[in-house]
Amino acid sequence: MSIGTFGDISTHLSPTGRYLARTRYRDWDGHARLVQASGTTAKAAELALKSKLADRDLFQPADTTLTPDSLFSDLVTYWLEDIDSEGRISRTTRNLYERNMRTLVSPAFDHLALREIGVARCDKFIKQLGKISYSRAKQARVVLRLALELAVRHEVLPRNSMDHVGRLHREPHIQDALMAPEVNMIRAAIAQ
Repeated sequence: MSIGTFGDISTHLSPTGRYLARTRYRDWDGHARLVQASGTTAKAAELALKSKLADRDLFQPADTTLTPDSLFSDLVTYWLEDIDSEGRISRTTRNLYERNMRTLVSPAFDHLALREIGVARCDKFIKQLGKISYSRAKQARVVLRLALELAVRHEVLPRNSMDHVGRLHREPHIQDALMAPEVNMIRAAIAQ
């Protein structure tokens, strides 16, 4: 059985006159445990058991608010809370990450489910941003990678799409330097 699933349900009449439904449920720690519920009829006992299984959270991860169907905006909130709880980076860096996420990345990804954020979408986003500004694309790449990395670490996503995005290339910058005649013109202007 996969974690979070249950086996066949069996029901029988107990000596008290109530029906007992039971099954084995595989908890989040990997152990299969016997779970049971009772009802006035076999069907009522089975429904009570299924309700109990649906609410079961024994050994469940601390936070299961995120799923692959969660919106990216939910991940951003979760990621910022995680950064705050760890307290490993300076407040300035944390604020910079939040600003970059909110201004550069969120407008493009907020209304997407996490499962919809694939390599092609990330690659296109970073390249389009790179055409506008290399620096902005680089900053967006950092925060998007960190947020998706948290989703992978917390087993919300199977892989980080940013791991396969193409490299950013900075256009060569040609230094502007004054030529000798231009320097002489400036000297003459200063002398006057």
